[in-house]
Amino acid sequence: MNRQQFIPLPPLAVKACAVMLLLFVPLSILLVQGMGEKQRHQQTLDTHQALLVEHRQAAEKIYASQKAFDRRLPGKTQATPDMLPLSLIGKALREDVALVSVEVDNAQSQARLVVVTDSLNDLLDFTARLQKLAGKVELESHSSETAFKGRWQVKAALRMEYRHED
Repeated sequence: MNRQQFIPLPPLAVKACAVMLLLFVPLSILLVQGMGEKQRHQQTLDTHQALLVEHRQAAEKIYASQKAFDRRLPGKTQATPDMLPLSLIGKALREDVALVSVEVDNAQSQARLVVVTDSLNDLLDFTARLQKLAGKVELESHSSETAFKGRWQVKAALRMEYRHED
């Protein structure tokens, strides 16, 4: 009979430790490399954040100096509450509308306008433009001026209620 030799194998725990060791070494090397790369990226991010803060501060200084410069420009007027209705009317006026008279009551935030236009459509267009800017516009009266030939054949009285800008 042949004699067979049996070689005992190490227990399962020893095998598992050997496999874990073989896996742990490469993973730990990759982990150390990843941490170093993370630190480099964090330093780059911190540098860029500091530059961003500096740029924002510089932009705020430039914006403040531009505002101060704009306030000192000659001929540049600030819209005051007293001038608001006239400013709104000026924005709504076109060459198809002529302003005859304006009565402003700032205490009640109202203005009464008398205008002449080429046609009823032009009057309604002006009223719509003014209403978009001012808020409320009422047509008190209008009449056709047949005595005039050509332009300015419709005369109208309007009441405008406007909102103060804060």
